[in-house]
Amino acid sequence: MKSSVDVLIVGAGPVGLFLAADLSRAGLDVLLIDRMTERTFFTKALGITARSLELFDDFGIAQDAVDAGTWLHGVSNFTDGVAGPTMEIPDLLPFGSLSLAQFEVERILEACLVRHGGKVHYGWALAGFAETGDGVRAELTGPDGSPHVVESRFIVGCDGGRSAVRTGLGLDFEGGQFPQTFVLADLEIGWDLPRGRFYRFNVSATAEHAANALAAVPVAGSVERYRLSAVLPDSMLRAAEGERPQPPGFDEIRALMTPMLPAGTVLKSMHWSSVYRVNHRLVSSYSKGRAFLAGDAAHLHPPVGGQGLNTGLQDAYNLAWKLTLALDGRDAPGLLDSYSAERRAVGLDLVENTSRALNETLAQRSPLPGMRETQLLISYRGSAIVRDERVDAAGTPLAAGDRIPDAGGLRRAYVGLPLRLHERLGRGRHVLFGYAGDEAGLTALVELSQLARAALGPAVSAFAVVAGDSPLGDREDIPVLRDGDGGFADAFEAKPGTVWLARPDGYLGWVGDTASMDGLKTALALIARADA
Repeated sequence: MKSSVDVLIVGAGPVGLFLAADLSRAGLDVLLIDRMTERTFFTKALGITARSLELFDDFGIAQDAVDAGTWLHGVSNFTDGVAGPTMEIPDLLPFGSLSLAQFEVERILEACLVRHGGKVHYGWALAGFAETGDGVRAELTGPDGSPHVVESRFIVGCDGGRSAVRTGLGLDFEGGQFPQTFVLADLEIGWDLPRGRFYRFNVSATAEHAANALAAVPVAGSVERYRLSAVLPDSMLRAAEGERPQPPGFDEIRALMTPMLPAGTVLKSMHWSSVYRVNHRLVSSYSKGRAFLAGDAAHLHPPVGGQGLNTGLQDAYNLAWKLTLALDGRDAPGLLDSYSAERRAVGLDLVENTSRALNETLAQRSPLPGMRETQLLISYRGSAIVRDERVDAAGTPLAAGDRIPDAGGLRRAYVGLPLRLHERLGRGRHVLFGYAGDEAGLTALVELSQLARAALGPAVSAFAVVAGDSPLGDREDIPVLRDGDGGFADAFEAKPGTVWLARPDGYLGWVGDTASMDGLKTALALIARADA
């Protein structure tokens, strides 16, 4: 166990694993601890959004996730056995909606972390911590109860709803709890319904039972495996006042859920069951001094739309590049504060909308998911660290602060296969790219890239895109990609001379309608120290 590291991460769930992998990829010294002594294999969270798969793609693990999961093709609703509204998930987005058990996500992310030189220290708990002048002094307790002190520059709490880091910071966790108790059951089911869909079965109240709603999500590993969830009737609650309710056994699950499912359905066997209460809470700030919170430590909300794990991953992706700049001594004043400013706004929107959606579901109105649930529409427009030079930026479909769309069909000289734009982004780097119309435009991009590297360090990449019929060829001082099918120009409404600066998390940090040195200097000053 180390005694001095760059970043101490508490909690080795998906969020902590992803953050540790991102920081380790940047060459930082990370200590990742978790009080659990070994992994569990409960499905827990299931849905992986299109945006999360883009993050996985940046780390080369998207196909690992797809191989381990199963695609969701659509949503079907039934009320008292009668088919209701349905929705088909279009095959038009960069990625579809994937059902992937949380233990598989953790397995893939832990393997990714190991490949980048990191590891999880199991059985270690945070006993307390205090900020020092230029870091954090944390007291840990080992698997055998022995104490250990670790000095770090920063500490990040990815340790869930009962976060010890959040408690140590004394931050308010504002919100409440829904009165219902919910039950989860991971089961093998025999029925005639098509595989690959999310099913919701609404049951109206009668003299014999209250209204209820049951959701079924396919789980990879067996064509009959599904995770079912429903409200647990009070008559099935087995717990004394103040105690945690005990999960129902298979016979009780079968008695509760079979009547809500289509006639002829057989619940064959159960892998596990669990009960839980749904919270809707948001921390007052995602950071305080040298401490940060991510994932469930910062926000708890209803599982409607399967966005919890995914939102935590995006918290980590947003935070990682900012910590990297800070640890390199290049961060501008306020850069680390932008983490809470950008991500808490997302958390607030998430808690409000999922709480509203759960109330709709409990009222048997069964809202259908939409583009919001892909998390591709999240934007940081208006953030203090993004800048758009264009006078009409507010009215454009793509502006500084927005997620960068992908574009295919890009060609490079002597490379046989076409490229995607996202293949040139990410990997912990800021990337400067522009749409060039002539040699002067290419030279201007080279000069801008030199300015960016001076401010942000060597982890800056640059390239140019030119029209498919442009006479411009590849140059040794900057890669030139040909927009073979016009997909880039369409996605970006590109005009010759326009320049974009991509943040490491795949969002636009700066847009200029000309290759303006002064414009880029102003934008860089928002994130990087002038004397770095």
